[in-house]
Amino acid sequence: MDYDVVVVGAGPAGSRAANFAAKAGLRVLLLEKRQQVGFPVRCAEAVGRPGFIAELGDDRQLFPEGAEGDPDERFLAAFLNGGELVSPSGKAAYIAKPGAGYVLERKVFDKYLAEAAARAGAELWVKAQALGAEKTDDGWQVTIRRGSKELTVSTRVLIGADGVEGLVGRWCGLTKSLPLGQVHSCAQVLLAGLDETVKPDTVYFYLGSTVAPGGYAWLFPKGEGLGNVGLGILGNEPKELAHEYLNRFVEKHYPGASVLEEMHGCVPAAPYPERLVGDGVLLVGDAARQVDPFSGAGINWSLEAGRIAGETVAAILGEGLEPTAERLSDYEKRWRKRHRKEHQRLYKTQKLLSGLNDEEIEKAVAALAAGAKEGELGDISPAKMLGYIIRKAPGLLWKMRRLL
Repeated sequence: MDYDVVVVGAGPAGSRAANFAAKAGLRVLLLEKRQQVGFPVRCAEAVGRPGFIAELGDDRQLFPEGAEGDPDERFLAAFLNGGELVSPSGKAAYIAKPGAGYVLERKVFDKYLAEAAARAGAELWVKAQALGAEKTDDGWQVTIRRGSKELTVSTRVLIGADGVEGLVGRWCGLTKSLPLGQVHSCAQVLLAGLDETVKPDTVYFYLGSTVAPGGYAWLFPKGEGLGNVGLGILGNEPKELAHEYLNRFVEKHYPGASVLEEMHGCVPAAPYPERLVGDGVLLVGDAARQVDPFSGAGINWSLEAGRIAGETVAAILGEGLEPTAERLSDYEKRWRKRHRKEHQRLYKTQKLLSGLNDEEIEKAVAALAAGAKEGELGDISPAKMLGYIIRKAPGLLWKMRRLL
């Protein structure tokens, strides 16, 4: 029961970390508290194409034609070539971006990542919940409930990939519970029977205080007549639960559709985390707040963080060194260099969006619609969108000055 690495959580970040550590010949244990990897899906399942290919384009199981092609149809639900932003009054701005991304089949994709970790040599346990961790002279003692039994394993490195509600960071003194104003409470349904007005390659975002206060509602297509429809609201904003807002939204916009699945969860919308590592421990994915605080997207960042974490641990233990916080901080430095400024900018954007009232949102959407109609707006990135809003709706400049 002694391991080099124990990874808590078999989502994209955890499976990737386990994979890269196991490839290096380390003895790795990957824990998943649920009885099935990838279920339930608590995600809209969309990824941006460039980041996804950067991480996985050389995997011929996922990309049979290489990085120049697209994912195998087993993993793919839809192509995304643009987005539509809908104001509180129902006015829309369509922004085209060919090849923007994909909507995945997360149940298939997550299983594949965990299977790849197992093929690399990691030991995978499902229905195995980490109950606690205690620091020792040689690493960590992790208490696990596996089925009806409790047991303890030893590890030199503990990786927390246990999501936004994860406990590894708290056990190890790296994180605290997020305040309500830094968490989006989310509800989502998989709908069948969507009508032909839903474009199969377009993602839809709906804004407004009555739709999703402090957040937005979405529709991500998943094939003919299918789509993930959900919303996220800031935890300190609403007077009702997320699913109550969602029920009204679905009744209004998709009254003829049927619910195939329903899921609930939360997404961090927090400032950039300062501590991702400690002695013999590091955090990845949602557990490390490695989520775009503006959109809530996190799959690509999780894949990257898991890889960097696995590579860092493999390099340290492979050289026979102690996994001190100082040595593990190489992971933190690499991540910070890649994404710290981006994360901080997106956090400011999220704060701005949540601070706009419905009248200001109407002006912003109208500005984007004008830019798109004139053929000027060819980029769906937050930075360029804000630039057009300022040009077309200068009255919002005062609120947006902090982002310039």
